[in-house]
Amino acid sequence: MSVRFYFILFYSFFLSLMEFYISNSTAGHRHYPHHVLLIVEMMPLPFLFFNCGKIASSIVNSIFLFLIIVDSIVSYKCKEVTDENIIAIFGTNNTEMLSMVYAVGLFPLFLFLFSILFFSFLFYKFGRLNKNHAKLSLFLLIPLIVNISFVLNKTLSDKKITRTFDVASQIRFEIPGIFGDMLFGILISLHSSDPLYATPLIRHNIVDPSVNKKGDNKVHNVIFIMGESSLATHYGVYGYKISNTTPVLDAYKKQGKICVIKNSHSAANMTRSSVPMTFSFFSPTKQNALLTEKNIIEMAQDQNYKTFWISSQDGTGAYARNYGYISEFSDYVVRGDLNNFENGINRAKDDTLLPIIKKKFADPAAYKFYVIHIYGSHQNYDDKVTPQDIKELPQSSTYDQSIHHTDRLIGQIIDMAKQELGDFSLIYTSDHGEVVGVGHGIQFGGYDQYIVPFLIYDQTNEYCKIAEKFEENRGYYSSLVNKYIILSMLGYNFSESDIERFIPDDIILHSDSKVYNYKSIPR
Repeated sequence: MSVRFYFILFYSFFLSLMEFYISNSTAGHRHYPHHVLLIVEMMPLPFLFFNCGKIASSIVNSIFLFLIIVDSIVSYKCKEVTDENIIAIFGTNNTEMLSMVYAVGLFPLFLFLFSILFFSFLFYKFGRLNKNHAKLSLFLLIPLIVNISFVLNKTLSDKKITRTFDVASQIRFEIPGIFGDMLFGILISLHSSDPLYATPLIRHNIVDPSVNKKGDNKVHNVIFIMGESSLATHYGVYGYKISNTTPVLDAYKKQGKICVIKNSHSAANMTRSSVPMTFSFFSPTKQNALLTEKNIIEMAQDQNYKTFWISSQDGTGAYARNYGYISEFSDYVVRGDLNNFENGINRAKDDTLLPIIKKKFADPAAYKFYVIHIYGSHQNYDDKVTPQDIKELPQSSTYDQSIHHTDRLIGQIIDMAKQELGDFSLIYTSDHGEVVGVGHGIQFGGYDQYIVPFLIYDQTNEYCKIAEKFEENRGYYSSLVNKYIILSMLGYNFSESDIERFIPDDIILHSDSKVYNYKSIPR
């Protein structure tokens, strides 16, 4: 037997082990005979690649090795890889990708790329153009081809499965591993018929049944700042002592200008689900409401508010589209990927929003509703801080420095609101928490990825009472209440008992797309 034969055999065995690890990490899938069958069916694949010529062997083997290593790293980090995790990866924009690469470090990245190049050379060296062996390998791959074809035909012809996401999810479940993950990613990236991308936007006529009373008690200017990846237990205003992360909010709390809800949690651990829960009637058990019912932007417009969505985050792509869709109902919208030619928003740099916010605060409309969506403390934390944050917290972690930066940003927005708006109420919270140094959207990440700050700058104290009463009665505050506090500010009347009735259970939508009671999340 030649060195080439043993190398191909070893490489095939290595790929089989990686495939087993990846398929075994597919959330919700534990059908081991199916795993083994797929691995056996895949084994002739490297032999086919190596017998298609040197150049083809080098290119195809290198791409396949790259994909399977990346998928293995994701499996290792997430423990159980959910559909939402794959969507997050395929929905990552260039700015986020560079930020994450920087977080990993240049040396590991260099080592990884060097390894791929080294193996690419070996793939070239051991590549041969042997048509007979290629035909034999292709013949041995017939069971794999038939298996994948059968799953695709069965799923695509199932009239009960209509949404692209559901089709992709079912295929990934039936074909766990590298092929299922890649097919899932490709399918969710094809959105030509997805109503979330319809142009022009189709406005909604149906109002959620929970909204049936309007009044005249409206706040002239409503500001909602949606943070990112912010863990409340790292906020000084929540009692954090290691670093002075929130001097601005601490001062406002001492002055009695803001109310701080102590036990607040998000209803999802990923942005694509949590943000729509605040700005629409999308909920863990009512996800179709995003497309069927009026969202909070439309409800504000019905009350004669001029609406603004100002964001350093994107709103397109498989991951971001849920909230990008809502943003485009606004009278004015600017994001990192939309209407940004002259505005100069730098993705992930929240300070670049300030000139636009100041300009739009000066708009002469009598009633205005502002959504300000920031990058906050999303990984990589280093590029979310400035020299000032480092100077004021020199011994602190970059995560704490990023919270300090958000604290300063909130202070600047409040100062501008005082100067330009006069009568205003402001809410600040985060889309979800963070397992510091690890991330969020993790199947067994625990409660840190749900615990969020929630505070209101409320000159009347009327809206603070709604949040405080809910927390007092339940022992917690859920982000599912957010929309009702906003709507109350917009002039829709809700009693405290109404809100209690609308949210009977403390439920969350986890990263595996399943609904859990908050006390029973996977750990």
